[in-house]
Amino acid sequence: MPLAVVLALEPERDYLLPPFLGRAAHAALLGLVQAHDAALSARLHDEPGPRPFTLAVLEEGGRQGLRETVARAGQRLHLRVTLLDDALAPALLQALRSASAVEFVHGRFRVGGLLAETGEHPAAGSASYEALAERWLFPGPPLPRRLRFRFFSPTTFHSRGRHVPLPLPHLVFGSLAERWNACAPVCLSPEVVGGLGEQLAVGRYRLETRLVDFGAGKQVGYLGTCEFVLLEAEPAVAGAAHLLARYAFFSGVGHKVTMGLGQAWEVSGAHPLRD
Repeated sequence: MPLAVVLALEPERDYLLPPFLGRAAHAALLGLVQAHDAALSARLHDEPGPRPFTLAVLEEGGRQGLRETVARAGQRLHLRVTLLDDALAPALLQALRSASAVEFVHGRFRVGGLLAETGEHPAAGSASYEALAERWLFPGPPLPRRLRFRFFSPTTFHSRGRHVPLPLPHLVFGSLAERWNACAPVCLSPEVVGGLGEQLAVGRYRLETRLVDFGAGKQVGYLGTCEFVLLEAEPAVAGAAHLLARYAFFSGVGHKVTMGLGQAWEVSGAHPLRD
């Protein structure tokens, strides 16, 4: 069951933090988990292939083009964590629920509570792999040809040894399909995955770039909104495109989703974090 939860963090005093907090958030999350379950922390850190989680701080200053992230006493920051592997959820949720404080960058934050999938926060939610597959992968009425994504944090792809900060359909949907096939009980066939790259094109978009400094290196990512258009109406490919568009809310898109990049979701319909 894909799951997204939000951890409320309350600074003990005012802090000026770096503009991008993905690396610090990654370390903080693993530290919280290690205190409760060292084996799980090691698995999250060392898991080969697509990692079964994502994270990001929703109030990062860099997302707004600011030079720092302002954390004020009495005002919460929110750490969003998503899980793609059912087996991990109970232990990780217990670790987060039992946490009382966390060292974050050079500041100390109280853990103000876990906002789970019950509607306590608009960036939280849950789904079922089986329900998603049943809804979108079986023939039914013709599906809308346009899918609009919001890339909420800088997004980039690692392809052929290079970083590609562009929402090319084969990279966006290929990334989503890779994570889906790694975690879901129902896999997308190579023919369908290949068709996503061939039958989707970029439509209207409003994007801008951000230079992300991870401390050990810098990368350029893009954020904003981008529309993808189904050029053909092959039912299996159209269904997979809509399935993966919904899955993006949990899986993230592209490179370093475990360090704050690639937070994205489909906004063709109403969404609580829509601009």
